[in-house]
Order: sequence, then C-alpha cells, then structure tokens
Amino acid sequence: MKLEKLTPAHVKQAVAIYVEHAWPDGPKGAAKTTLDDIFSKDTFRGMRSVFKEVARVGGARYHRFCLRLGNHRYPWMKFVIQEYLVDREYFFSVDTHDELRIDPSMPDYESWCELQRYNRELKREIEGHWAKVGLPTHGDLRALCEGLARMGTEENPGCRHLGKRVLVVDDDEDVACGEAAVLRARGYEVETAYDGRQVLDRMAENPLPDLVVLDFAMPEFDGEEVMRRLRADPRTAGVPILLATASQIDLATIERASGLLQKPYPRAALCSMIDQLLTDAAQG
Repeated sequence: MKLEKLTPAHVKQAVAIYVEHAWPDGPKGAAKTTLDDIFSKDTFRGMRSVFKEVARVGGARYHRFCLRLGNHRYPWMKFVIQEYLVDREYFFSVDTHDELRIDPSMPDYESWCELQRYNRELKREIEGHWAKVGLPTHGDLRALCEGLARMGTEENPGCRHLGKRVLVVDDDEDVACGEAAVLRARGYEVETAYDGRQVLDRMAENPLPDLVVLDFAMPEFDGEEVMRRLRADPRTAGVPILLATASQIDLATIERASGLLQKPYPRAALCSMIDQLLTDAAQG
C-alpha cells in the first residue's frame, strides 16, 4: 500500500487485530500503555511518533517502523510497517524475533524452541486475519513482485551471471518467494528455503548454489549457526553468503558473511549486491 493511502484507520484496525490474537484476555503493562497512546492519535504523523523508526540505506532510503506490543507469553514481539523491495509500497508484518541468543547447550533451550514455535503460529494467525480484511501483508509483497516479474519489468539482459544458482533463505515464505521472483526475472536459477535446517540439508546436495542469500533470525538454526557450519566444511566454505537481516550483527558474524544487507532493502540493492559477490567469486 502506498504511504499516502495508509491511514490511521488502517493502522488502528491492524493493531486491534494483533491485540485480539496476541492478548486474548486484554493487554497488560507496557503493551497497554503503548496501545492507549496509539489509539489516542488521530493522524498518521502522530502515530509515527509512537513507533521506533529504522531507516536503511541501500540505493534508496527504505523505512521500517516498529511497535513492540508483545503477546501474553512473550513481551518482545513487534508490529512492523515497512517499505520492502518495491519503492513506496508499505506492508504490515509481525516480527517474532529479538536479540536473545539461546545456545542449544543451555538448559532452557527446548522451552525456548517451543516458545518460538508458538510465536510463529501466532504470527501466521495475525497476518492471515490482516489479509482476510484486505490489509497489506507480505502476501501482497509476494504477489506484487511476481506480477512485476511476469510483466518483464525485472528483466536485465546485461546481467553477467545468467543461469547462476541462488538459494534464497527467509523464514517469511512470502518474502523468500517475492525475492525469488525478482531474481528469476533477472536470469538467475533460484531455490528457496525457510529455516536453517533446510539450508543445511540443501547444502549437503549437489550441485551447490553459486550464492546463498541468508536470513539471520530463523527457526531451527539461526544464520550465525548456519554460517559457522558452512564455513567449517571445506566443500561449502567458499560459497558466497549474502547475510540479510534487520538485526544488529556483531563483527565476528559479519566476518563469516561475504556481504551484508540491512532489511528492509530495495530489490535493486539486492540484485546489485548479488551481481558484485558473484563477480568477486569468479575473479577470486
């Protein structure tokens, strides 16, 4: 949805649906205070002051507005409005992630995995309800990218790497498929995966992809663990990895990646970075 068409009524409807699913007995604590603040605003400008805004630079200035509303089991879940892949098109999503690092050796690891599964199912419920009432979701992002690809607007006859294999990994299936459509239209052969285990299973097979676009916050194994395992295996150690994330990444993690894209980013930035990494690999 274009930003100029995004109204306070859209945001309030999306937030109300979020609360219906995430807080079945009513919001409490900080979430209630934040919600009272949102529903008191009559303009989108006023609402924006309640959100945390993160601006990314990647050939164009793309915006991500976050509102931490949590749920009745987990305080860190966020409602997100962001521009993604397509200029000036904004979409609603639920971000279930935070900066916690829970190692499999920790005693609460299985409980943490169960909570992650619960949050992912809650995300699907909320976003499904949004889609049902016509609010913009990543399902619309996927459809828009696939439509642009079908119309030929993504064609790039000058691409130096036609036919190269790219594995696109994102725990949001619609985002992964949207990116895949963009890249296929530019001449790449594209596969998709939606969690760390799927990535490792795919990388155990031949032929290897020429490049991996890797989400960082994923179920099963996160991007850091996936990169650690791929870099430790001589067979996969040299495959370029483009890390795509909205998370804050430490230096040790960045050094395992071949390149970094901060979400949200334009599709032109994605294609340019892939082209450059494949060129570097061919020359190296």
